[in-house]
Amino acid sequence: MLITIEGIDGAGKSTLLKSTVSFLRERGHEVVAYREPGGTPLAEEIREKLLNQNLDPIVELLLFEASRASLVREKVIPDLQSGKIVLLDRFVDSTLAYQGYGRGLDRDLVEMLNNFASSGIKPDLTFLIDIEPEVALRRLKKRDRFEELGFLRRVREGFLEIAKREGERIKVLDGNLSQDELLGTVISILKDRFEFV
Repeated sequence: MLITIEGIDGAGKSTLLKSTVSFLRERGHEVVAYREPGGTPLAEEIREKLLNQNLDPIVELLLFEASRASLVREKVIPDLQSGKIVLLDRFVDSTLAYQGYGRGLDRDLVEMLNNFASSGIKPDLTFLIDIEPEVALRRLKKRDRFEELGFLRRVREGFLEIAKREGERIKVLDGNLSQDELLGTVISILKDRFEFV
């Protein structure tokens, strides 16, 4: 099973991912977690370039997809095939929201490249932590080049539009809740959705 956690920077994705992994492991499940971009040596190198260099939007998109292809082929597919639960901090929805809605690149092209780089793998369930960009920016200690208010507003709208289209897969969570409340909501959704949890 593949579960992804999405949202703008500062929404609380990484913290929720860690606590969800802990919950599933306590229930006896074999769980692995990765971040995007990242998760393999090549993908981590690409991550450094993406976060620290001012890149052309097309170059940026292709680097995200290269990082994804490395992670999916080297880690995600083998892990899923061996019966593990895989959790990802960002996946294809982030690329569509950030590069499609945020950067204004052709969304059909972004979706086609997402599908190609991910080998057609789709998440079984996605948690989207929704929060106002102003609140998210206040939470961030260290900012990278993706954290600009107008840009994050477009990205948030993109996420919400994707969630409307894919309401069965994407569950929108209130990013103003405490981490304990968010985890409680996630656990409740997991128990409703999957008998084995």
